[in-house]
Amino acid sequence: MSCLLFAGPILGEGYQAKQFIASQGGQIAPLGISEEELNPNEQDDLSYQAYPLESMESCYRVDFNFPEDSLCSEFGFFEDGKQKTIQIGYIPVEYGDNHVLIPVHYFVISSVILKRNDRELKLWRNAKVKEGVFVEKSLIPNQNLLDDFATQGLEIVDIRAQGGDYYALRKKTLQEAKKIRLQLETDLIAEWRLSNDSRNGFLIVDGTLMNFRNEANIERCVGISKSFGSRYFSVSDHNRVLTMREFERSWAFRFHTPDDNTDALNQGKRERLSWYLRLRERRNTDPEFGLIRIEIGLKHLDTLQEKIESISKYLLSERLPISYPIPRWDKHLYPIYKCESYRSSIMPSIETINAAMKG
Repeated sequence: MSCLLFAGPILGEGYQAKQFIASQGGQIAPLGISEEELNPNEQDDLSYQAYPLESMESCYRVDFNFPEDSLCSEFGFFEDGKQKTIQIGYIPVEYGDNHVLIPVHYFVISSVILKRNDRELKLWRNAKVKEGVFVEKSLIPNQNLLDDFATQGLEIVDIRAQGGDYYALRKKTLQEAKKIRLQLETDLIAEWRLSNDSRNGFLIVDGTLMNFRNEANIERCVGISKSFGSRYFSVSDHNRVLTMREFERSWAFRFHTPDDNTDALNQGKRERLSWYLRLRERRNTDPEFGLIRIEIGLKHLDTLQEKIESISKYLLSERLPISYPIPRWDKHLYPIYKCESYRSSIMPSIETINAAMKG
């Protein structure tokens, strides 16, 4: 089904990060968990408003017949991005009577696109990978060493938080990591969009499209959300979605975010078209079993019904092979699972990062 060459995990700048902390008189104290795992809500952007584009009186059966339509999918490209931000130590600094602790984070971020051809998944061009450290540069005691480490190849991203607040710095670090990840994904998607491969196909993107700001970039993208942090309609209407049967979809709706020119992560208004789809069902499971939410760009509004039917049908044909036994296998598309597997092969694990810091 697939043929992928896996590279070993990178950790080049991790060793330099360790030396950087030591050079500033800091403490090497790596955490055994990432900031993303500690603060999952910081990754969500749920300031959406939704407007139905179809009747909400009932849900709709997709014209999909199993097993006859099992191979009907025309999707050939799949993208996934990941950020990993780990606090690896801190630098204690005295400013007069003030004692400040500056957290230092190592980050590694990647984005990958896989291409399917003749039922085989292969890497499309090169994956994008970025690593370095986050720290508030203005508080670093030995400023001269910043340029020295930068010259040696260590990317040091400045984190600014008022007053050197330890917790505010950690929160800001997570926000900056998200910005870098989105830019990395945007750059890779742009490469795909400008290539000949994008002319007749769509790119499946793992997660929401709402975070992407380049409207032209997402015109040929289909976002797939597997987790839902909130509902966008009344309890009764949303429960109708939660009780959909296999191969059923919800009414289509239009996502909207208010204009916001103050937040760097939320500049400008974004609009997407969206609907829910039940990939599979099974007795004695939770209401979200097999449930995904689909997003496409506003450009497709005039041909929405056609896009809904074709995209829903293709996604239902992507149910097999399944990704069992990984978490959320019931809604995890196999090609996205292979994207994650490749990413894992080029990104060091938290255990590897910890061992490098302590070694």
